[in-house]
Amino acid sequence: MFLDIFKHKGKFVDLCGKKNLKNYQNLYLILKKKQNNAEVPVHPENNYLGDNDLARNIYEKKYFVKDLNNQLIEKNPEDLFVRVSSFIASIEPDPARAEECAVQFYKYLYEGYFVPGGRVLAGAGDLYRLKTLSNCFVTQIESDNIEAIYNSAYECARTYSYGGGIGVDISPLRPKDSIVHNAADSSTGAVSFMELFSLTTGLIGQSGRRGALMLTIDVKHPDIVEFVRVKKIPNWVTDQIIEQLKWSNQFEEDQIKEIQKQVMENTQVRFANISIKVSDEFMQAVDEQNTYGKNKILVYKKFNKKVLNKALQDVDCHYSYQIPAKNIDEYELFHVFENISGLNDYLYKNYELILTEDDMNNAFKRDVYGDVVLSIENEPFDLAVRYSGDFMLYFASEPTGEIRKLQKAREIWDAFVEGNYRTAEPGLIFWSRMSKYSPSNYVDRPISCTNPCAEVPLEKGGACNLASINLSRMVRNGFTKNAEIDWATLRKVTETTVRFLDNVVSWNELLNPLEKQRTAASETRRLGLGTMGAADLLNQLGIAYDSTEGIELVEKVMETVCNAAYQASAKLAAEKGPSPIFNYDKYSHGPFFKEALNVETKELIKKNGLRNIALLAIAPTGSISNIVLSFVNGNRNYLGVSSGIEPIFSLFYTRRSESFGNKFFKVFHSTIQAYIDLHNLNNQVEHAQTEAELTESLPNYFFRTAHHVDADRRVEIQGRCQKYVDHSISST
Repeated sequence: MFLDIFKHKGKFVDLCGKKNLKNYQNLYLILKKKQNNAEVPVHPENNYLGDNDLARNIYEKKYFVKDLNNQLIEKNPEDLFVRVSSFIASIEPDPARAEECAVQFYKYLYEGYFVPGGRVLAGAGDLYRLKTLSNCFVTQIESDNIEAIYNSAYECARTYSYGGGIGVDISPLRPKDSIVHNAADSSTGAVSFMELFSLTTGLIGQSGRRGALMLTIDVKHPDIVEFVRVKKIPNWVTDQIIEQLKWSNQFEEDQIKEIQKQVMENTQVRFANISIKVSDEFMQAVDEQNTYGKNKILVYKKFNKKVLNKALQDVDCHYSYQIPAKNIDEYELFHVFENISGLNDYLYKNYELILTEDDMNNAFKRDVYGDVVLSIENEPFDLAVRYSGDFMLYFASEPTGEIRKLQKAREIWDAFVEGNYRTAEPGLIFWSRMSKYSPSNYVDRPISCTNPCAEVPLEKGGACNLASINLSRMVRNGFTKNAEIDWATLRKVTETTVRFLDNVVSWNELLNPLEKQRTAASETRRLGLGTMGAADLLNQLGIAYDSTEGIELVEKVMETVCNAAYQASAKLAAEKGPSPIFNYDKYSHGPFFKEALNVETKELIKKNGLRNIALLAIAPTGSISNIVLSFVNGNRNYLGVSSGIEPIFSLFYTRRSESFGNKFFKVFHSTIQAYIDLHNLNNQVEHAQTEAELTESLPNYFFRTAHHVDADRRVEIQGRCQKYVDHSISST
C-alpha cells in the first residue's frame, strides 16, 4: 500500500525535514479524497492507458514507484499524478496555496497539458529512495592537477548515484606532452582522462540504466584533433587484444579487422557523448579556407587596438570560458594578397612596414588568435594579417608555459566531419553564440559546459530542471473546420508549469547531490521549460509541418510560451522574491532579453525582477512523449506525441500480434489514429499496402514526416523556434 511509504525513515526524510514531508502526506491524502469524491478527474473506466503497451511498459519500468522489495505500489497514471502533484506543491509556504497548486498540477497532468522531466516523474515523493529531481548537471575541473581531476570524477559518481546525468569540460587540462612536475616526463594530455570519466559513468547503475555523460573540449585546445578521433583510434585495451589475436595465429586478417572494430566500439570512451565547443573565430577560419584556399594572405582592419599576446589558464581563469574568444565583429576584411611580396609592397607603400616569412609562420609572433598584428598610428584600427584558414591552438599556464600550434581550420573540420560520419560523434556546440545569448553570463554565472543532451548550457554546479508543454492538447475542436489553438489555455499552462518547475528547484535546494549543485540551484533557479507535440498540433489544425503557414504558426506559439514564461517568473519574483543574483541593469544587456521579449514582459521584469535567471529549453522528450495524452475521443485516450519540435517520425509501424494468430497489423501515430477513428477509416488504411495507397484515405499534411521533410526546412524550423528559447534545442 502506498501510504506505507510515509512510515519509512530514511535519508530522504532527514534531508527534507519532517514539516515538508507532513505537508506532502496531507496533500496526498487530500488529492486521494478528491479522487474518490470525483472532485478531480479519474478515467471513468479506470483505463487511462487503454491498450497502449508501450506507455504502460514505460510507466512501470521507469516511473511508477516500487517498494523496498521492488514491487510496484502504483498501478495507473492517476496514482503517479497524485504523488508528483502533492509532493511538488508541498514546498509552497502557504497551506491554502499549496492545496490549490496540488489540485491544479494534478488536473493539468491528467489532461496531458504538461509533463515534467523523467527525474521528477520517478523521484518526486518516492521516500524509499534518495533521488535528485534534476535530469542533468555540469561539473567543472577546478584545477589542472590529479586531485581536481579525480574530485570531478567523484562528483560525477555521486551525481549518478542520485539518478542525474552530468557534463564535464576537459579544456582546463594541459595538452599532451606538456610539462608536468611529477614522476612522468610529460602529460598524457586532456584526452587521456576521458576514459576515467567514461568508466565512472559505466560503473554506477541507475535502475537498470547507466548514467549520462557529456564530455566537451574547446576547439582552441591543442589536443582537439586527438579528441575528435578518440572514438576511432585504438586505445591500449584494443591494442592488447589485437596483439594477442595476432600471436594466436587463429584468425585471418579480415577477421582481426572486424574484431578490432567491435572492440573499439565497446572500449573507446563508450559511456560518453562528446562534443566540440566551436567559436565564431574557428568557423570564420574554416570559411576563409573554403573561399580563398590555404595560401592567400588576408589583411583585416582590427578596430579593437588592444593586443592579447598571452592568456593564462590558472587559478580561477578556466580555459573553458576565461580565454577570450575572438570577437569577429571587431574585424573587417581589408585586402587579399597572393603572396608575401604583394603584401609587403602594400605595407611599405602605405605604412613603411615589412613582414618576413618568419613573422608569418612563427606562432609565437602572433597574438592568441593567430594574427600578426601591426600597429597603425593615427588610424582607428590596426592591421591583423594571417594566411587564409590559419587557426591558433593555444594553452598557457604557469606550470606548463605557453603551447601554441598553428593549424589549418579545415584540417580540424575535416577530421570532425569524418568522425561524425563514422561514429555520429563528436557533436558541435556553437559556443560563441551560446555564451552570447546565455542570460546567466550577464549576471556573473558564465556557462562552462552543457548537459548530456546539449540543450542546456550550464554554469558549474548548474542543473537542468525539465518539463514540456504538450502542444497537442492546446487545440480546440481538433480535426474539424473549427479547429483552433486555445491561446488562453496555452498561457495559463505555461504560467502553471513555471510555478511547478520553480517548486522543483526549491526541492532541489535540499535534494541535489552536491553542495555546489544546491548552491547553484538557489542562485540561478534555472528552469528548462520546453514543448512537445508541435507536429500533432499542426495535424489537428490541418496544416503541413513544413509549410510556410506551419512554420510561422509554430514560431508564434514559441513566442507566446516565451513571454508567458518570463511574465510568470516575474510574478513569482513579486510573490516569493527574485533570484538572489538577478540584477536588472546587467541582465537587460543580454541579447535574448532585447530580442525575444515584448515590451509588456520587459516592463514587468523591470518592476519585479526575475525569480529564474533562465527558463526555456526544448529537451528530446524521448520517453515522456510516448506516455502523454495526445487526443481524447469520448472515454478513449490516445497516447504519444511528436518529440520536442520534431516532425512525426513515421505514420505507422508494423506489429505482430500473437493473440491474433501472429497476424501483422499497422500501429499508427496517435493523432493519426484518432483521425482514422473519427472518420471510420480503419478498414481502408489496414488494407493499404503502400504509402501511396494511404494517400487515398488520409490528408496530404499527415505525410510530412521525418523522412519527407527537407533538411534545410528542418533547420529553418529549429532556427525560428530558437529565437524564443534562452537555452537551446535538442534535435533528434
